Amino acid sequence: MAISDKTRKMLWAKSGNRCSICKIELFSNEVGKETLNVGEECHIISSQKSGPRHKDGILDYDDYDDYDNLILLCRNHHKEIDELTVTYSEEVIRYLKQNHENWVNSTLNSSIKGKNQTQPRFISRITSGKELLNILADSHAYETDYEEVETEAEADFIGGVLQDLVDYGELCGMVEAYERVKMGLSLSETLKRLEENGYFLFAEKKIEKNNWAVATILIRKKDNPEIIKLEL
Repeated sequence: MAISDKTRKMLWAKSGNRCSICKIELFSNEVGKETLNVGEECHIISSQKSGPRHKDGILDYDDYDDYDNLILLCRNHHKEIDELTVTYSEEVIRYLKQNHENWVNSTLNSSIKGKNQTQPRFISRITSGKELLNILADSHAYETDYEEVETEAEADFIGGVLQDLVDYGELCGMVEAYERVKMGLSLSETLKRLEENGYFLFAEKKIEKNNWAVATILIRKKDNPEIIKLEL
């Protein structure tokens, strides 16, 4: 059974005319006046017994050309997923497909609503070790930023502080409540040292779409014009 026109249109539309792995545009006419199509509608589970990721008895033959068993790729990545079947398991490919379609949908919605323009981002200054520990704890990733350093001593100081914060976050989930209290006290001392050296620390924790908690940590000089002081 061949891929139906309805299924083909759905696959290309949800994929945004892009490879689900490298996101290259698949159908274009950038080379002179010639229209090039480098996209391929690829099967996640092959209908052939010797084909990539084939599973006996999992799908009826008529199901192999359904939308749920297809992913849109460029020629290079089609070849890659069919040759590296250990790396590109069924679960991995389905994740890549869903993640790509979510990206297409989010990108288009942001463009339509005008949200593709840079929006102001406000991150609060942290003044307590306990508050900072709550942000660092149970985070899956850490986004750090700092101002340009001018001396090796300054680089050692700022780099050491950022590394300590990441280490605290990774260790926090493996210690008892008593040790967490001591960690909070140590972080309060770190904040004090930063201020004594002319810096403020800003941080927040956000849950991304993949349900990962990402802690953002910013170190800024006290006189940085980015800092907005609010009188509450």
